[in-house]
Amino acid sequence: MIGYDSIADSGGGEAASVLWTGRSGRRYLMEREREAGVAMAPSRLYALDDNGVIGWAGTAEDLIGDHRAREKFRRLSAAGARMLSLAAPNDPLAVMTLVWDLEGSRRALGRNAA
Repeated sequence: MIGYDSIADSGGGEAASVLWTGRSGRRYLMEREREAGVAMAPSRLYALDDNGVIGWAGTAEDLIGDHRAREKFRRLSAAGARMLSLAAPNDPLAVMTLVWDLEGSRRALGRNAA
């Protein structure tokens, strides 16, 4: 069984992917982004993992168009939150739903998937 906190290692020493569970119970395979020189792509959704909790989730467009999202992103980044990403849905409503599902979700350490 794969645990909620399972991490796939790409062999480079640092984990490349994290299996994250949203508030709805749906699981997402997210990629860890390297902090140095991350260029946010418009086709990806990003999340900041702050000690096992998604403190911010959104797109590059959210950072451009929403000053509250930008401020929250900057604050969490400065505090050392780790960036994760996954492919963003094409539908704007699906993006908003995904953001809602991820923000505030906690990593359930030590539990197995059902």
